Amino acid sequence: MVRLAANLSFLFKELPVLQRFGAAARAGFKHTEFMFAGLNGYEAEAPAVRAELDAHGLTHVLLNAPAGDWANGERGTGGVPGRESEFKSSVEYGLRYANEVGCSRMHIMAGRLVDGADEGTFVERLRWASGVASDAGVTICVEPLNANDFPGYLVPDCAAALRIIERVGSPDVKLQLDLYHYAMSTRTDAAELRNAVRKLLPHAAHVQIANPPGRNEPGVGDVDFPALLALLDELEYDGYVGCEYKPSTPTTEASLLGWAEAHGVGG
Repeated sequence: MVRLAANLSFLFKELPVLQRFGAAARAGFKHTEFMFAGLNGYEAEAPAVRAELDAHGLTHVLLNAPAGDWANGERGTGGVPGRESEFKSSVEYGLRYANEVGCSRMHIMAGRLVDGADEGTFVERLRWASGVASDAGVTICVEPLNANDFPGYLVPDCAAALRIIERVGSPDVKLQLDLYHYAMSTRTDAAELRNAVRKLLPHAAHVQIANPPGRNEPGVGDVDFPALLALLDELEYDGYVGCEYKPSTPTTEASLLGWAEAHGVGG
């Protein structure tokens, strides 16, 4: 069965970040993820997060390495020349944080074209990162971000992500397959989306969902996500599916009704 993970950067935002873990557990989640937490733009220190995970029997499955000056528009430094020292510090910090909270996947952001990001730099940086991540038992994830939400991002689609991953040539660098970003970047129909999942899933270390165009929960938008989740089961996907969506309902719990109950959440 698909294992859903609550993305606590998007869900239960009516609560302080540390209280979101308990809320996720009470809603039926057994797994969590978030974008950032702690220092360098993170909201909570690793020991406090680990305490919440342990208290509620949760496993944390994904986080991001610090990604530059987010408030001023930066979206990572991985591909930005001249930022190597900052990049290495962000990766090392993220890996320490991941190990402290027991997380085995870390997304590294590439940066924007307007900041000078280029693919060759990102490939070389990922080669270095894959070595230190392998030693730490962490898989590095590369996520394409669609041009509507992230204009000028270095990795705008899965074709670019797969090309970068192939150039890196490490088994410890894999695709983060966000089906919202995929659907937004391709405007594909249901059959084509299913075919894309079949093609891309073998390259993926993690899957995320949200429904375009509003980035809402399954059932609110253009994509039939229950059918796609059933396809993941059919394909024997054994990873996690991050719920990285904006609830259209007054509470996160209400946004889970129906579609998530088949996966042990929100009933």
